[in-house]
Amino acid sequence: MRNSLFFRAFLALLILSSGLFQTAHAESDPNRPFLRGVWLASWGSGMLSPKECDDFVAGVRAANLNAIFPEVRKIGDAYYNGGPEPRAANITGPEDWDPLQYLIDLCHDTSGGKQYIEVHAWLVTMRTWTKRSGDPPPGHLFQKHPETMMTNAVGETAGEGSMFADPGHPVTQDWIARVFKYVAANYDIDGIHHDYIRYPEFDSDWGHNPVSLERFRARTGYKGTPAPDDPRWRAWRRQQINHVARRVTGEVMEVKPKCVVSAATLNWSLEMDPWQWYVSKPRIKGHQDWPYFMEAGYLDMNSIMNYAHAQDQPKRFPDWTDLTLRHRSDRHAIIGVDLGRNSVEDGFDQIREAMDKGADGINIWSWGAFHRKMDSQEAYTKKLVAEVFPNKVPAPARPWKENPTYGALIGQIKTANGEWVDGATVILDGTDITLADATGFFAFYRLLPGTHVVEVAGQRIEVEVVAGKAVRQNFKLKKS
Repeated sequence: MRNSLFFRAFLALLILSSGLFQTAHAESDPNRPFLRGVWLASWGSGMLSPKECDDFVAGVRAANLNAIFPEVRKIGDAYYNGGPEPRAANITGPEDWDPLQYLIDLCHDTSGGKQYIEVHAWLVTMRTWTKRSGDPPPGHLFQKHPETMMTNAVGETAGEGSMFADPGHPVTQDWIARVFKYVAANYDIDGIHHDYIRYPEFDSDWGHNPVSLERFRARTGYKGTPAPDDPRWRAWRRQQINHVARRVTGEVMEVKPKCVVSAATLNWSLEMDPWQWYVSKPRIKGHQDWPYFMEAGYLDMNSIMNYAHAQDQPKRFPDWTDLTLRHRSDRHAIIGVDLGRNSVEDGFDQIREAMDKGADGINIWSWGAFHRKMDSQEAYTKKLVAEVFPNKVPAPARPWKENPTYGALIGQIKTANGEWVDGATVILDGTDITLADATGFFAFYRLLPGTHVVEVAGQRIEVEVVAGKAVRQNFKLKKS
């Protein structure tokens, strides 16, 4: 009898498992809404002239893709007009030509039955210059504010030729927020996309900007230079990255509520045990806690750079895909696929695996792979369409944007003299507590609409939160 019951239970489990597998496999339906994106780097050709943009967008449509991620800020420069940063030096189009606007016009043109292509403006966040590029041009962050440069423990400002702005410096936080806000406010983009929202991957211990160090010491009481693995020092740097992400989302949401904020996030390490995330390399070396970004509401879409060689690293792609899907937090998980480092078939298999597991989309690194993997871009596109993307589909719906049920409360705290209040304590509804960043900015996301009470330094103000919007309530302290 016991054996019979055991057998029936085991059989039921097999049937249930089979059903789950079939449900998951149904996710690979090539006709379901699914973000089919591609990154386009601006270091080389692809978006530097009108002709390049025409060819690129035509190629995207031919491949049945529905989203592009053009790099419009690569090293503190601009592939758009009129913003706070200098024009990129390698643009070959006319002097007043606007690459971002040109791409938007092409992608959003649906005349004659053309596919609508989403445009997610890709901005490299913390990496801000390279040694090989010479001196920063007038108007560049490092030309106007060289004090924002990140250094390592021995005072070096470049690792492997790359130079980062330090997120622990108040001017860095403010500058980045203004750049993102400008692009969101002035262009009809569908999304805005972080890259390098992290500390460097180089050897040595990075983040020793003098101003950031002094802020760390003032906050923690630490004396001297922290050790690289000091948990307080790691937590401090992670908080600075969190604060940059938090402010960008608030500033963007305020000026363009439906704009999707996303990030290209890390998959450093060959395997990923989800129980080991808190001691993983992205979190303790890059100080990028992207599961927290999703949980806290700092991102609408996580586009993990899940670059893995299928033959040499068989566990890397599935492990990191699983972790990304597990940390969606009711938002979207996009799996970045590096087609360039894999054979054509292995790259296609990774796309299929992401679809099978129920991802909300994939992002291809990069457009250059379409030119390098076979005899021609046309041949590669034809094979991709025949074997993976046979039909045109839209990007998936984003109900939290289209029919929002939550809102946000943002603000900035200044002294009576107009100076930023670093690290001020902000209390929401008497229970939720957060700290303002170095510029006095604070934010609360995923709030129910209605009246909330926000308190700073004894000042209590009632604020009406609206679904789908970021409502601003600034504070000016009575005493400097």
